[in-house]
Amino acid sequence: MDTRHTLGSRRTWLMPILIVVGLAAILPSIYLAGTVDPQGHLADMPVGLVVEQQTDGPGPEVAETVAAAIEAGAGETLAVTRMTRDELATAMQEDRVAGAVVIPADFDASIASLLPGAASVAVPEVEILTNAGDGGLSTGLLVGNLTPLLQGVADRLGERLLTSPAGTAPPAANVALLSQPFDIVSSAYEPLPDNTGMGMSAFYFSLVLVLIGFIGASLVGPLVDSSLGFIPSELGPLVARQPYTALSRRATFLAKVAILVTAAPLAALAIQLVAALFGVSVGDPVTLWLYSAAVIAAIGTSALAVFSVFGSGIGSLVNTLFFVALAMVSSGGTVPITATPAFFRWFSDISPYRHVVDGTRSLFYFDGNLDAGLGSAWISVAAGGALGLLLGLVVTTLYGRVRAFSRHP
Repeated sequence: MDTRHTLGSRRTWLMPILIVVGLAAILPSIYLAGTVDPQGHLADMPVGLVVEQQTDGPGPEVAETVAAAIEAGAGETLAVTRMTRDELATAMQEDRVAGAVVIPADFDASIASLLPGAASVAVPEVEILTNAGDGGLSTGLLVGNLTPLLQGVADRLGERLLTSPAGTAPPAANVALLSQPFDIVSSAYEPLPDNTGMGMSAFYFSLVLVLIGFIGASLVGPLVDSSLGFIPSELGPLVARQPYTALSRRATFLAKVAILVTAAPLAALAIQLVAALFGVSVGDPVTLWLYSAAVIAAIGTSALAVFSVFGSGIGSLVNTLFFVALAMVSSGGTVPITATPAFFRWFSDISPYRHVVDGTRSLFYFDGNLDAGLGSAWISVAAGGALGLLLGLVVTTLYGRVRAFSRHP
C-alpha cells in the first residue's frame, strides 16, 4: 500500500483533527461556564439564622425585627432557615449549611444602651459564622452576600430608632451610635486544622483518587491487551509483539478489573503516605484508606467498562468528559454547587466526583460524620462500581456473541 496515499487520506487525518478541535471547544465551555460567575449563578445557599432568647430588660424589642428583615432581604440568593444553637451545631457537623447569622442574647439590651438616658453604652454585634470546611470561595460568597444585607438592615433599624415619637432630635452622641446600631463580625464556626489548604485539601485528595482510578484503567487496558498479543507494546524504540492469546472480551474485561482492584489498596496506601508526609492527617486513617481504595476500584472499574463499550480511543474521550471535566465543575470542591449553573447542579447528583469529594471532606473536616457526606459517598461508590462491573459484563458478553466483533487480529 502506498504510504503517502495512506497518510494523506482523509480517514487518517480528518477525524483526529476534528476530535482535537472539538475537545478544544468543549473543555473551556465546561470549565468556564461553571466557574466564571459564581455570584451571578448563586441561588439558595443554605444559611442558618439563630435568634438567641433575649435577656429581660427595658428598651425596644428589635431582635425579632432584625431577624425578619434578614429573611425578607435574602431573596433567591440565600436560603435562610431559623434554628437554635443546638440545631446549628448539628447542621455544621453534618455540613448542611454554608454558615449562619447569630443575633446574641444581649442584642435588645445593648440596643437599649444606645438610646438617650442609658447609664452605659454597649454596641451589639451580629455574628456571621462560616463553615470553613466548605472552602474559601464558599466563605467569600457567604460573607460577601450577608455583609451588605446586614448593613442594610442596620441602616433601616437606625432610621427607625432615630425617629422620635415626640418629634425631638436625640443628642448628637446618640445619633452617632444609632446611625449604625450594631456591628457585623465574621469568624469560622470551627477553624480547620493545619495543612488543610484553606478547605481545599479534600478536593485535591479526591482529585488524585479519581485520576488514579481513571488513569489506572487507561494503563491496565493496553498493558493487558499487549500481554495477550492483541496490540504491540512499545517502550521507547523497542517494540514487542506477543503471540496472540484467544481470550473472550468478557474474560479480558474481568482480568483487567481484577488487576486494577488488586492495585487499588496499594495505591491508596501510597497516596495516604505521601499526604501524611506533607502534613495532611485525619482522625481515622484506616477508614480513609478503605474509602480511598474503594474509590479507586470503583472509578477504575467504571472506566474499564466505558473502554469496553467504546474502545480505547472514543472511550478515553468519554471518560475524560464524565470523570474529569464535567465532574470537577459539578463537584462542589472549588465552586459551591449553589453557585453553578442549573445543568451542573443536576449533573452533580450523578457525578461520582461530587460524592467522592463529599466523603473525603467528611473524613478531613467533619470527623468522618456519615451525615456530612460520607454515608452517601459510600453508597455512591458501591453503586457506581457495581454498575460499572455490570455494564462491562453485559456489553462484553453481547459483543462476544457477534462474530463480526471478534478481537482476533
